Amino acid sequence: MDQLDQKQLEQLKQQQAQKEQMEEVKKSILTQILTPEAKQRLANIKLVKPEKAELIEVQLCQWAKQGKITNQLSEEELIKLLEAAEGQKKQETKVTFKRRKLSSDDEDDI
Repeated sequence: MDQLDQKQLEQLKQQQAQKEQMEEVKKSILTQILTPEAKQRLANIKLVKPEKAELIEVQLCQWAKQGKITNQLSEEELIKLLEAAEGQKKQETKVTFKRRKLSSDDEDDI
């Protein structure tokens, strides 16, 4: 039983170390591709919507690794990217009602 617990503890430590390492790499990439103002904007988003900020950070890191981002993004450029991403996700919902005519609707009430 103790050996099993020891193995699980080691696995948890390894997973935690990997998460910390990935977080450091992400921070390093974001520091390279974002101006201080853009980093502050992203930090503000993280305070309000942490899940959204995480998705944005991952997307920015992927773009940087793919070479789609070659120079630092300013705050205005980050805002434009965020607005474009929001525009893609929002889909207009349209509800239409089809009314069926019943036989009582055809008759005139006098």
